[in-house]
Amino acid sequence: MDYIAGIQAEFSVGDIDDNLKKIREFVKESLTLNPDVKLLLFPELAATGYFLTEHLYEVAEKQGGPIELEMAKLAREYHVHLAYGYVEKGEENILYNSLKFIDTSGNSLGNYRKIHLTCLEKAYFSAGNEIVIVDTTMGKVGLMICWDLAFPELARELAKKGADLLLAPSAWEVPYDRPYHHFGRARAIDNSLFLMTINHIGSSQELTFFGGSCVYGPNGECLTMASDQEEILITAINQKWRKELKKTFFTMLEERRTDVYGS
Repeated sequence: MDYIAGIQAEFSVGDIDDNLKKIREFVKESLTLNPDVKLLLFPELAATGYFLTEHLYEVAEKQGGPIELEMAKLAREYHVHLAYGYVEKGEENILYNSLKFIDTSGNSLGNYRKIHLTCLEKAYFSAGNEIVIVDTTMGKVGLMICWDLAFPELARELAKKGADLLLAPSAWEVPYDRPYHHFGRARAIDNSLFLMTINHIGSSQELTFFGGSCVYGPNGECLTMASDQEEILITAINQKWRKELKKTFFTMLEERRTDVYGS
C-alpha cells in the first residue's frame, strides 16, 4: 500500500518565488501528517499560477530551468516524487501547458505537454502530441492535465500502456463541478485504475475555481474528496485490491472486442 498526497490550494499569478515557497511548506506539512507519503501532486500550472495573458511569456521556462532545479532539490531533500504544473518554453519560444514529474533522486522522469487545450488556452499555448507514462516504485503513472479528463481515448491509451495510476492536475472553474467529477469517475472506472485529480481554489481573471479535488478508485468510487478550501488530500493506494477487482467484475480491459471495433 502506498500513500499519495494532493495539494489543493490557491497559487499566486506570476509569482514563482511565492509559489515555490508555498509548495515547499506543503511538502513539509504533508509528510508531517503522514511520513509514508511517496508522491505529491500540485494543481495545473501551480508553479507559475494559472492565468491567460501575455505575462505567460515572462514566467515560462525551458526544461531544466530554475523551477525544475528547485523542485528537484525539494524531491531529494524529502525523498518524495513530485508532480507539478508550469508554463514551459519550448522551441522558438512556443508555450506549453506542462506537467513535470520528478523522482525521489531529483531526476526528471517525464514532462507532459497538455494535449487537449480549452478554447481560452489555445490563444496562448500549443498542444502537446505525446502520451507520457513514467515508471516509479509505486507502479506506472500516466500523466494528464485538466480538460484531458473529458477525452476517454487518452486515459485508455495510458491504461493500455500499463498505467496503474493517472494524475490529472486541474484548473476547473465554476459552474462545471459536476462534469469535473463525472469525467474523473468515468476515466477511473473505464480503465479500472486509480485517478487523482487536484484542482485550484480561489480565482484568476474571470475564472473562479471550486476545489473539489478527488482520488477515485478502480471501481469508480471516490476514495477521498476535498472541500472548496485549502486542503491536503492524503490517500492510500492499494494496487493489490485493484488487481483483485480486475480479476472479478472489472474485467473490461481484458474483454475488449478489438476484432469488432479496433484497438
